[in-house]
Parts: sequence; structure tokens; C-alpha cells
Amino acid sequence: MAAIDFVSNLDEDTWVHKLDPRAKLFMILGFVIIPLLFMDPRYLTGILLLGMVLWFSARIKIKPILPLLVTILILAMSAIVFATFYNYNQPDAAVLFSIGSLQATDVGLYSGLILGYRIGIPCFMTIIIISTTDPALLAKGLMKMKVPINVAFMFLGTLRFFPLVFEELTNISNAQTIRGVNKKGLKGSWNSFKLAVFPLLINSLRKSRTMGLAVESKGFSKMAWKEYYQDMKLTKRDWLAIAVTILFFAAAIYIRYVLGLGGTNSIVYS
Repeated sequence: MAAIDFVSNLDEDTWVHKLDPRAKLFMILGFVIIPLLFMDPRYLTGILLLGMVLWFSARIKIKPILPLLVTILILAMSAIVFATFYNYNQPDAAVLFSIGSLQATDVGLYSGLILGYRIGIPCFMTIIIISTTDPALLAKGLMKMKVPINVAFMFLGTLRFFPLVFEELTNISNAQTIRGVNKKGLKGSWNSFKLAVFPLLINSLRKSRTMGLAVESKGFSKMAWKEYYQDMKLTKRDWLAIAVTILFFAAAIYIRYVLGLGGTNSIVYS
């Protein structure tokens, strides 16, 4: 199991990397809200393609974050599969195929696609801001937006701690391989996971305690972290990104509520 490494993507010099963290947060917020407006997979596919333009322009290396991408993909695919076989009690639903007593319907499939897109799009777009922004700068950006310091630090701690957990899980998995633990098949993978849970929990608690002692020793408990040597100001590039996001959001509102498009699953009900 490979470890997640967000830091390897911070060295790029793209326009996405140069954006202020607040501008990135505003852009990602757009990709979180806009998919909720549409109920047609075709429009959601278009939103995903627009997000992929942003993804590729940031030149994000996939290999260091591949485990996280696979996890997101599994979550989205699971939602699609479960929704496909869910009985929506639609009299006009067409049965696509059956597996035993389970029936996959067209209504279930397209409902699953909508749910999968709504899970995948925000997650994939969030990876952009995580992979192109130093977590400390991201926390400062949140504080500049008047987010409480406790919330900003919790977000920062999560970004710092999450890769450590995956790294620890990788070390445990390598240790199991050296000791000859059987990982073949579903049963072997499950047994390997059960053996890894307890040491992973213990080591994670140790790391979290060390982190807690470190921040307390630096005055976090007194809320003294309010001044920084590095000043953060929005540039023309940042304002342009914010303006484009607002236009994107306005266009989505116009298409959805003025033109009345994308509000129903027109593929199924046409």
C-alpha cells in the first residue's frame, strides 16, 4: 500500500499554485454547490469536465495521491452500484438486468450516477486545493476569512495528520508482508486489515498526543497565533479567478432555474 504524499505537488509553478488560498477555497466552493443544482448526469458530466481542466492545468502528479483517488472512486462507484439495485418503486422503470432477486433499473442507474457525481466532483476538486497549497498557508487563508482559529487549526491538523496515518498503515502492511501474513483473496485482505487496526490506532494516538503537546508548547491554548510575518493579499489573478467562479455559478443558476434545464433526469423521463 502506497503512502499519500501531498507535498510532492507543491513544487509546481502553475497559475493554480500561485492563487491565494482564499481564491482557491472560493473556486472549490463553487464545485461543491453547483453539482447540487442539477439532476441530469449529462450536465454533471460537463461540470466534471470543467473541473478536469482545472485539475490538468495544475499539473498534479497522480502517483503520490493515487490511494486517495482510488478511495474516492470506490466510494462513488459504490453509490452508483447500490442506487442501481435500489427499488425506487417507479411503475415506468425499465429493468436493465437482474442478478438473482436484485433488479437493476434505468431509474436506479441514473440516480446512482447523480449521487456518484455529487460525491466525486467535490472530492476531486478538493484535492486540487490540498495538493497545490501549503497547509499552513491554507490555515492562514481561513483565518483571514474570519474562520475561528480552532476550526482553522483543526483543518490544518487533519491535512497534516491524514498522510501520516496512511504512511503508518503502509509501514504496518510492509511489516505484515515481511512476516508472511497471507493477504491473498478477500478473506486474506480482511484478516490483514484486522491485524493492522490495533497497532494503527495505538500509533495514531501517540502521534496525536505528540502533536497536541507541540501546539500547546507554542501557545495555542492562549490563542496567541494571530500575527504572521507573511502578509496575504489578493492579486489581480485571484480576483479574476473569483470573478470567473461567480460567472460560472450565475450561469448554472440561469441554466437551471431560468431555462429550466437539468432539473429532472431527462434521459429517463424523455
